Order: sequence, then structure tokens, then C-alpha cells
Amino acid sequence: MTAPPPPNRKRLDPSAARYLSMATYMAVIITAAALGGRWLDARFPLGKIPVFTLVLTLVGVFASIWYFIRDFLKKK
Repeated sequence: MTAPPPPNRKRLDPSAARYLSMATYMAVIITAAALGGRWLDARFPLGKIPVFTLVLTLVGVFASIWYFIRDFLKKK
């Protein structure tokens, strides 16, 4: 006995899926950088300002923008 066919679902537009995956990568990169900076600030405090968190978050933002632009130009 075979299973009945699945209901007719709308498929996600391929370009929307591409941009959704790129946004997910950007969020993961920025979050990982911020959490790494937070961990470093807890291990090696340099004062009242969370220097590692700020620096690594900015590095994560620029890295994710670089990744986005590189991927956007490559797949175009």
C-alpha cells in the first residue's frame, strides 16, 4: 500500500530561499562573534567596557557583509 500523495503545496521561490540562507549565515556569524567576545570578556576583563564583545561583534558584522557580497556576486 502506498501513501497518498502530499497535498499540493506552494514551493518557496528559489531566490527567496537563497536570500533567506544568506541572512541566516549572517545572523550565525554575528552571533558567534558576539558570544566569542562575551566569553573573552569574562575570561580576560580589560575594564568596565566589554572591549572584546564590541570588537568581535564589529568584526562579525563586517565578515558577514563580506560573505554576503561575495556570495551575491558569485551566484549572480
